[in-house]
Amino acid sequence: MTRIIYLSVLVCTGILFYSCKNEVKQKDISNQEVSAIKGDSIFTLSGDYHVMDSVKKVYYLIRHAEKDTIPKDNPGLTEKGLKRATALADILRATRVDGIYSSFFTRTLFTVDSLADIKVISIKPYDHKNIRALVNEIESDDNLEAVVIVGHSNSTPALANTLSGKQLFNQTFDENDYNNFIIIYEKINGTKVALPLKYYTRE
Repeated sequence: MTRIIYLSVLVCTGILFYSCKNEVKQKDISNQEVSAIKGDSIFTLSGDYHVMDSVKKVYYLIRHAEKDTIPKDNPGLTEKGLKRATALADILRATRVDGIYSSFFTRTLFTVDSLADIKVISIKPYDHKNIRALVNEIESDDNLEAVVIVGHSNSTPALANTLSGKQLFNQTFDENDYNNFIIIYEKINGTKVALPLKYYTRE
Protein backbone atom coordinates (compact mmCIF):
# COMPACT_ATOMS: atom_id res chain seq x y z
CA MET A 1 0.00 0.00 0.00
CA THR A 2 2.83 2.37 0.92
CA ARG A 3 4.54 1.61 -2.38
CA ILE A 4 1.38 2.45 -4.34
CA ILE A 5 1.01 5.78 -2.55
CA TYR A 6 4.68 6.59 -3.20
CA LEU A 7 4.33 5.82 -6.92
CA SER A 8 1.16 7.91 -7.10
CA VAL A 9 2.97 10.88 -5.56
CA LEU A 10 5.82 10.52 -8.05
CA VAL A 11 3.40 10.39 -11.00
CA CYS A 12 1.43 13.42 -9.79
CA THR A 13 4.62 15.34 -9.10
CA GLY A 14 5.87 14.52 -12.59
CA ILE A 15 2.64 15.70 -14.14
CA LEU A 16 2.71 18.95 -12.19
CA PHE A 17 6.36 19.53 -13.11
CA TYR A 18 5.65 18.84 -16.78
CA SER A 19 2.64 21.18 -16.77
CA CYS A 20 4.58 23.99 -15.10
CA LYS A 21 7.55 23.47 -17.39
CA ASN A 22 5.38 23.80 -20.50
CA GLU A 23 3.18 26.64 -19.27
CA VAL A 24 3.15 29.48 -21.81
CA LYS A 25 3.69 32.86 -20.19
CA GLN A 26 2.16 35.99 -21.73
CA LYS A 27 4.70 38.27 -23.37
CA ASP A 28 4.47 42.04 -23.34
CA ILE A 29 3.58 42.91 -26.92
CA SER A 30 2.95 46.62 -26.31
CA ASN A 31 3.87 48.90 -29.23
CA GLN A 32 4.55 45.94 -31.51
CA GLU A 33 2.94 45.66 -34.93
CA VAL A 34 -0.12 43.43 -34.98
CA SER A 35 -0.24 41.11 -37.98
CA ALA A 36 -3.44 39.19 -37.30
CA ILE A 37 -6.00 38.37 -34.66
CA LYS A 38 -7.30 34.82 -34.83
CA GLY A 39 -9.94 33.89 -32.30
CA ASP A 40 -8.61 35.06 -28.94
CA SER A 41 -4.96 35.20 -30.02
CA ILE A 42 -3.17 38.38 -31.11
CA PHE A 43 -0.15 37.81 -33.33
CA THR A 44 2.62 40.31 -34.07
CA LEU A 45 5.16 40.55 -36.86
CA SER A 46 7.95 39.79 -34.38
CA GLY A 47 6.48 36.35 -33.77
CA ASP A 48 5.19 37.13 -30.26
CA TYR A 49 1.56 36.62 -29.39
CA HIS A 50 -0.92 37.34 -26.61
CA VAL A 51 -3.94 35.22 -25.70
CA MET A 52 -7.00 37.09 -24.44
CA ASP A 53 -8.43 34.75 -21.80
CA SER A 54 -11.73 34.84 -19.88
CA VAL A 55 -12.94 37.76 -21.97
CA LYS A 56 -16.15 39.56 -21.10
CA LYS A 57 -15.74 42.39 -23.62
CA VAL A 58 -13.00 43.43 -26.01
CA TYR A 59 -12.62 46.81 -27.68
CA TYR A 60 -10.55 47.51 -30.80
CA LEU A 61 -9.86 51.24 -30.98
CA ILE A 62 -8.42 52.98 -34.01
CA ARG A 63 -8.19 56.42 -35.50
CA HIS A 64 -9.46 56.92 -39.03
CA ALA A 65 -6.99 56.17 -41.82
CA GLU A 66 -5.05 58.78 -43.82
CA LYS A 67 -7.46 61.51 -44.89
CA ASP A 68 -7.58 63.42 -48.13
CA THR A 69 -7.50 67.22 -48.34
CA ILE A 70 -10.75 67.68 -50.27
CA PRO A 71 -13.45 68.49 -49.53
CA LYS A 72 -11.97 70.39 -46.66
CA ASP A 73 -14.92 70.06 -44.26
CA ASN A 74 -15.50 66.30 -44.69
CA PRO A 75 -12.74 64.60 -46.71
CA GLY A 76 -12.50 60.95 -47.65
CA LEU A 77 -9.36 58.82 -47.58
CA THR A 78 -6.21 58.97 -49.64
CA GLU A 79 -5.02 55.94 -51.58
CA LYS A 80 -2.82 55.01 -48.63
CA GLY A 81 -5.78 55.44 -46.31
CA LEU A 82 -7.85 53.03 -48.38
CA LYS A 83 -5.00 50.50 -48.18
CA ARG A 84 -4.97 50.92 -44.40
CA ALA A 85 -8.70 50.26 -44.28
CA THR A 86 -8.08 47.01 -46.17
CA ALA A 87 -5.26 46.12 -43.78
CA LEU A 88 -7.59 46.62 -40.81
CA ALA A 89 -10.18 44.31 -42.33
CA ASP A 90 -7.52 41.65 -42.94
CA ILE A 91 -6.24 41.83 -39.35
CA LEU A 92 -9.71 41.28 -37.91
CA ARG A 93 -10.94 38.84 -40.55
CA ALA A 94 -10.50 35.70 -38.43
CA THR A 95 -11.82 36.95 -35.10
CA ARG A 96 -15.19 37.80 -33.63
CA VAL A 97 -16.68 41.25 -34.20
CA ASP A 98 -20.20 41.97 -32.94
CA GLY A 99 -20.38 45.69 -33.52
CA ILE A 100 -18.65 48.41 -35.53
CA TYR A 101 -18.98 52.03 -34.40
CA SER A 102 -17.94 55.12 -36.34
CA SER A 103 -18.33 58.85 -35.94
CA PHE A 104 -20.45 60.23 -38.77
CA PHE A 105 -17.67 61.42 -41.08
CA THR A 106 -16.61 60.12 -44.48
CA ARG A 107 -13.04 59.38 -43.36
CA THR A 108 -14.11 57.28 -40.35
CA LEU A 109 -16.88 55.45 -42.21
CA PHE A 110 -14.53 54.59 -45.07
CA THR A 111 -11.96 53.24 -42.58
CA VAL A 112 -14.29 50.45 -41.46
CA ASP A 113 -16.54 49.85 -44.46
CA SER A 114 -14.37 46.96 -45.77
CA LEU A 115 -14.49 45.33 -42.34
CA ALA A 116 -18.26 45.83 -42.16
CA ASP A 117 -18.62 44.12 -45.54
CA ILE A 118 -16.55 41.12 -44.42
CA LYS A 119 -18.46 40.75 -41.15
CA VAL A 120 -21.84 41.59 -42.74
CA ILE A 121 -22.46 44.18 -40.01
CA SER A 122 -24.03 47.62 -40.32
CA ILE A 123 -21.87 50.49 -39.08
CA LYS A 124 -23.41 52.22 -36.07
CA PRO A 125 -22.88 55.99 -35.82
CA TYR A 126 -21.93 57.65 -32.53
CA ASP A 127 -21.12 61.14 -31.28
CA HIS A 128 -17.34 61.30 -30.85
CA LYS A 129 -17.81 64.26 -28.52
CA ASN A 130 -19.87 62.15 -26.13
CA ILE A 131 -17.85 58.99 -25.56
CA ARG A 132 -19.48 58.33 -22.19
CA ALA A 133 -22.81 57.69 -23.92
CA LEU A 134 -21.07 55.29 -26.31
CA VAL A 135 -19.39 53.40 -23.49
CA ASN A 136 -22.68 53.10 -21.57
CA GLU A 137 -24.46 51.75 -24.65
CA ILE A 138 -21.86 49.06 -25.31
CA GLU A 139 -21.41 48.06 -21.67
CA SER A 140 -25.17 47.58 -21.22
CA ASP A 141 -25.52 45.31 -24.27
CA ASP A 142 -24.65 41.69 -23.43
CA ASN A 143 -24.75 40.78 -27.12
CA LEU A 144 -21.72 42.97 -27.80
CA GLU A 145 -18.65 41.01 -26.76
CA ALA A 146 -16.24 42.38 -29.37
CA VAL A 147 -16.55 45.85 -30.87
CA VAL A 148 -14.50 48.03 -33.21
CA ILE A 149 -14.60 51.80 -32.65
CA VAL A 150 -13.06 54.20 -35.13
CA GLY A 151 -12.56 57.80 -34.07
CA HIS A 152 -10.25 60.77 -34.29
CA SER A 153 -6.86 61.98 -33.06
CA ASN A 154 -8.45 63.45 -29.92
CA SER A 155 -11.36 61.11 -29.23
CA THR A 156 -9.57 57.76 -29.62
CA PRO A 157 -6.91 58.30 -26.91
CA ALA A 158 -9.59 59.75 -24.61
CA LEU A 159 -11.76 56.69 -25.19
CA ALA A 160 -8.81 54.40 -24.49
CA ASN A 161 -8.21 56.15 -21.16
CA THR A 162 -11.89 55.87 -20.23
CA LEU A 163 -12.23 52.18 -21.09
CA SER A 164 -8.96 51.11 -19.46
CA GLY A 165 -9.36 53.22 -16.34
CA LYS A 166 -5.75 54.33 -16.85
CA GLN A 167 -3.95 57.30 -18.32
CA LEU A 168 -2.64 55.41 -21.34
CA PHE A 169 -2.30 58.61 -23.35
CA ASN A 170 -1.47 62.06 -22.01
CA GLN A 171 -2.17 63.88 -25.23
CA THR A 172 -3.93 63.57 -28.56
CA PHE A 173 -2.39 61.68 -31.46
CA ASP A 174 -0.13 63.60 -33.79
CA GLU A 175 -1.87 64.78 -36.95
CA ASN A 176 0.26 62.40 -39.05
CA ASP A 177 -0.12 59.42 -36.71
CA TYR A 178 -2.58 56.92 -38.17
CA ASN A 179 -1.06 53.63 -37.05
CA ASN A 180 -2.34 53.18 -33.48
CA PHE A 181 -4.24 49.94 -32.90
CA ILE A 182 -5.40 49.81 -29.27
CA ILE A 183 -6.91 46.68 -27.77
CA ILE A 184 -8.62 46.84 -24.40
CA TYR A 185 -10.37 43.84 -22.97
CA GLU A 186 -12.23 43.23 -19.75
CA LYS A 187 -12.08 39.82 -18.12
CA ILE A 188 -15.03 38.16 -16.43
CA ASN A 189 -13.47 38.97 -13.05
CA GLY A 190 -13.45 42.69 -13.90
CA THR A 191 -9.72 42.99 -14.63
CA LYS A 192 -8.92 45.20 -17.63
CA VAL A 193 -5.96 44.64 -19.93
CA ALA A 194 -4.74 47.37 -22.30
CA LEU A 195 -2.52 46.62 -25.30
CA PRO A 196 -1.36 49.69 -27.26
CA LEU A 197 -0.25 48.27 -30.60
CA LYS A 198 0.54 49.49 -34.12
CA TYR A 199 -0.53 48.51 -37.61
CA TYR A 200 0.78 49.57 -40.99
CA THR A 201 -0.10 49.24 -44.64
CA ARG A 202 1.85 46.99 -46.98
CA GLU A 203 3.25 48.78 -50.03
